[in-house]
Amino acid sequence: MGLMTNLRHNMHIILWALIIVFVLSMTIGGLVGGANIMDIISGKSKLQGIAGIVNGNKLDATRFSELIQTELSNIREKGQEIDDITVDRISDQIWNRFVTETLVIEEIERLGLQATDNEIYDILENNPPKFLIENEVFQTDGKFDHQKYLDRLHNPQGDEWFGVEQYIRATIPFEKIRIFIQSQAMVSDKEILSEYTTSNVNFDVESLTFPFSIVKNDSFPITDEEISSYYYENKEKFFVEETRILNYIFLDIKPTSSDSISVYQLAMNLKNRIENGESFETVATEYTEDPSGVKSGGDLGWFGKGQMVPAFERAAFSVKIGDITDPVLTRFGYHIIKVEDKRNKNGEKQVKASHILLKIKPGPETLEHIRSKSNLFAFDANEYGFAAAADSHNLKIQTSSPVKEKSKYVSGIGHFPQAARFAFSNKPLGSISEVLSTENGYVILKLDSINVALYKSIDNVKDQIKSPLLKTKRTEKLTKIANEFYNELDENPSLEFAVKTNPKLNYTKHESVTLNKPLKGLSRSNLLTGTILALKPGQISKPISIGNQIVIVKLLSRADIDDEKYKVEKEVIRDKLLTRKKTSIYNNWTKELEKNAEIIDNREKMYN
Repeated sequence: MGLMTNLRHNMHIILWALIIVFVLSMTIGGLVGGANIMDIISGKSKLQGIAGIVNGNKLDATRFSELIQTELSNIREKGQEIDDITVDRISDQIWNRFVTETLVIEEIERLGLQATDNEIYDILENNPPKFLIENEVFQTDGKFDHQKYLDRLHNPQGDEWFGVEQYIRATIPFEKIRIFIQSQAMVSDKEILSEYTTSNVNFDVESLTFPFSIVKNDSFPITDEEISSYYYENKEKFFVEETRILNYIFLDIKPTSSDSISVYQLAMNLKNRIENGESFETVATEYTEDPSGVKSGGDLGWFGKGQMVPAFERAAFSVKIGDITDPVLTRFGYHIIKVEDKRNKNGEKQVKASHILLKIKPGPETLEHIRSKSNLFAFDANEYGFAAAADSHNLKIQTSSPVKEKSKYVSGIGHFPQAARFAFSNKPLGSISEVLSTENGYVILKLDSINVALYKSIDNVKDQIKSPLLKTKRTEKLTKIANEFYNELDENPSLEFAVKTNPKLNYTKHESVTLNKPLKGLSRSNLLTGTILALKPGQISKPISIGNQIVIVKLLSRADIDDEKYKVEKEVIRDKLLTRKKTSIYNNWTKELEKNAEIIDNREKMYN
C-alpha cells in the first residue's frame, strides 16, 4: 500500500507536468464553446479577455499570461536577461503551440484517430512511458523491474492508474496522426548517393573569387528620379511608428530586516525539530525552496572546495559528520546544512551534505506597507501633481524610453505590458495611472509626451537611400566583370593565371576536400555544392553569386566512390534523410492547416 501511495503522489506531480507540456499546455480544456467568427468580425462578440481564437476555439487571456510568466520565470532563474525580444519570442512560441495543437486536434477528430482502450492497454503493458520506467516504485536495485510493474498494473489499489490512462489517451492520437502524415516521406537512391558523396568523396577544386572590394569604391551617378522611385517603392522602411514617453515611480518590493529575522527564526525552529527526532529528509521535502531538494530530501551529493558560495562552504567543512549547522546566510537565503559524510579524493577534501533553503521574501506586513505607500503616493499625485507628490514622498521620478503600442518590456521595471496599454489608452497628456503591480513592485505611471507616427521625408533619407542603390550598381558591375572574364576563358589548365593579370582576384586550390564543409575563403552554399557536383573533371562553372562574392569554380578531380563503404552506410543515410523529410512534411502540413484556418490573434488587444 505504501508503494501505491507513493505512486499516486508522484503521478500527481508527473502527470500534470507532462500533460500540460504535451497536450494541455494551451489549456485545451479551456477551449470551451466555439465563437462564431463572423459574429466576432462584425462586432457581435467581444474579444476582451481572449488572447485569440482558432476555428472558434478560444485561448483565455489570463491563462495565456500565466504561461508567459512561467516561461519568463524559468529564464530569469537561469540568470538570463529579459527584454522585449525575449518576451515576444515566448509569446509567439506559446501562441503558435496553441494554434498548432488546436488544428491538429481537429484533424484527429476528423480522421477518427482517437485512442482505443486496447491501444492504451498495450502501451501500459508493453511500452510504458519513461516517467513510469524511471519511477522508483517499479525498480529493483535501481533498474526497472517489468514484472514488479506488471504486478502493480494488474492489481491496482484504487484509482492511481487513472491519471496515467488519461495521459496516454491524450498522447496516442498525436503520435498516430504524426505517423499518418509522415508516412508520405520517401527517399530516393539518388538523394542518398548525393548525401554520401558530399560527406565522403574527396574533391580537388579551384576557385576564382571576384570580391566586392573590386567595385566597393566605384562611383555611380544616383539621380533624384532613382532616389524618388526607391523611396516610394520601399516607403514602409521609412515609417516611424508612434511612441509615448512615460514618467513613473517604481516602489520595489524588498524584504526588510524583520522579514530576515522571521526566516531566521523559522530556520532555527526547523533545526530544533530535526534535533528532536524528525527526519531531515522529511522536513527538507516540506520546507526547502531549492527545487531539486524537494525531490531529493535536500541531498546535494559530494562537493569540494570552490563549488559552493563561501559562507555555505565554510559552514559545511567546519562541522562534524552527522552535525547540523545553525542557519547560514548566503545571497540565496538561509541554509540549514547537515553533513552526511567526509572524504579525501585525489588529494581533495570533499563533503557529502544535505540542506534546507529558506529564501528571504517580503512578509505580509512588508507587502501591506509598500502597497499602502503606493496608494498614498497615487492619491497625492492625482491631488497635488506627480512631481509634487514625488518630492513630498522623497521618491525618484524615472522616465521610460519610447514605448511602442506593442511594447511588453520597460527598462528599469521589466516585463510590463500594462505600460503600453496605459500609454495608448486614449487618455490625455498628464494622466496618471492607478497603482499597477509587477512581479517585483508597484508602479504609478504618468503620460508625459507623444511622438506621433510619421514617414521620414525623402529629403531626410536621401543619403540613406543612396547606399543600397550604390550597392546594387556595384554588384551589377561586379557580375558583368565576372561574366566577361568567363566568356574569354580558353583551355587554360588552371584558373591561377587570372591573378597574374588581375591581382584583385582571389585564387585558391582546394585539395582533397569534402563538400559538406565550407571551402576556404567561401561561405557554405548549397548553390556552390550543387554546382561542383554537376561538373565533370576539367569543367569550369559559370559565375555564381555567394554573398557579396562572385565565384567561378573548376573541378580538377573527384575520388571514386567506395562501393563497399557506401553499401554499409546507405541505410543509415536513408534513415537520416527520412527523418529530416518526415519533420519537413509534418511542419509543412501544419502550416497548410494554419493557412486554411480562421485565426484571430488578439494578443495585443486582449485586455482592451
